[in-house]
Amino acid sequence: MLKLSSLLPLALPPALQLKRLMRLKHHTVPAKPVLTMFLAALLTASGSSPALAIKASPEPLQGSNVAVAYQLPGSEVVHGVNQEIYFHPASTQKLITALAATLFLGEDFTFDTRLQLQRNALLNPPAEPGAAGADGAASATSAQTAGSASAAKGENLKLKLDPDGTLHSNVTIKFSADPTLTINTYRKLLSNLQKYGVKRIDGHVLLDISRVGTPIRAQGWNWSDIPACFTAPASAVILGRNCTFIQLENSGPGTIARPKIPAGLPLTVKSDAVAVANRDYGGDCELEVNLYQGNSYHLDGCIPADNNGKPFPLSLDVADPVAWGVSWTEKILNGLGISMSGEIRPERTPANDSVDLARVKSPALGQLVEYMLMHSNNLYADAIAKNTAYEYYSLPATYNRTARALRSILNQYADINLSHAYIVDGSGLSAHNLLTASELLEVLTYIKNHDDKLHLIDKLPVSGKKGTLH
Repeated sequence: MLKLSSLLPLALPPALQLKRLMRLKHHTVPAKPVLTMFLAALLTASGSSPALAIKASPEPLQGSNVAVAYQLPGSEVVHGVNQEIYFHPASTQKLITALAATLFLGEDFTFDTRLQLQRNALLNPPAEPGAAGADGAASATSAQTAGSASAAKGENLKLKLDPDGTLHSNVTIKFSADPTLTINTYRKLLSNLQKYGVKRIDGHVLLDISRVGTPIRAQGWNWSDIPACFTAPASAVILGRNCTFIQLENSGPGTIARPKIPAGLPLTVKSDAVAVANRDYGGDCELEVNLYQGNSYHLDGCIPADNNGKPFPLSLDVADPVAWGVSWTEKILNGLGISMSGEIRPERTPANDSVDLARVKSPALGQLVEYMLMHSNNLYADAIAKNTAYEYYSLPATYNRTARALRSILNQYADINLSHAYIVDGSGLSAHNLLTASELLEVLTYIKNHDDKLHLIDKLPVSGKKGTLH
């Protein structure tokens, strides 16, 4: 069962006329210039992709539920049809995340991933714990900009090392749920140890995941969607978008599909999936992916035997992000020639004696919000929402705490009351999310009236021009 929830601006002020805040393509609605009107429609259809190809028509699909909310010029009264009925907002939920994050964090906020040592491992520690992040630690920007991490500058930190390069300290990587952090950038961050002459760590390597709590997936996410990368979990550890790609090869109909995994990828895949003639694929015969702890996957069902002579491509979300982080950390340190006496393990209690040796900064929040809205990216949405919650409460961002933070921020900073809305995540993936057309109208009206400071309207997709509506 596919459920799509769309917000269609029927007629807007000039600054908004081109903005089509919806996931549906090629749907046209005649303008009504005297009104600012928003239509929230829940379309329910059987199947999957065919439901996305809906012919242009001003008439709703038969069997669909429609809500209209609008205000007359100069009036605060909300009129409409079913405007107080709750619908699943789907990706329009990202508007709530975008507004709350922008209001509370500001457009210039960044998500920083930090490489830290214990203070007693430095010959010249900064005056205060963590102060090296301001003056001494390396600073770089991940993914969409520089994508590198360099050695300390300004105040050059000096490590206490044995002649053989042994560092007597735990090493901590403080993760920040940065959705832009790539494997390559993470490797450059860890390479700062090598630049400082570290060849052996006499201690543990700790992955600080205290910023984000559990569970890493929200209530109401569709179980059959979870192996797909559009449901990749926004945990504290995000590496390569917590998504990976493999291929399936076969020797013709009736043979077992063989996983082809890129060299060095830290996951295991067992396949009992069978290749079938293309005409027999689909319906009663589809590929089934099951996830297990430690990033182990089991494939069952079937795949089409002929993919135009190429292996069958398969994207998989990372089932266990912490294990993913541990595996990549071990692999990278081994590649750098750095051994250790301890182990690589997650840590939920931040150390109070840590000093930044280097850090990686994400692009500014404004860029992340634009990417989230333009591409309707769920990982970015939940990472942004959880970071907002962490900064708001200074506590690990659970989904429950994240929902409370989004409501509180909008109420406190925008006087928008969503106390009756049911908010489960920041992306809209959960079928448990419930929002009325009038509540969404209030969010959009605030954005329209304050866009001189928010700068959100230009970050929205434009029908037929850019983003998910292109």
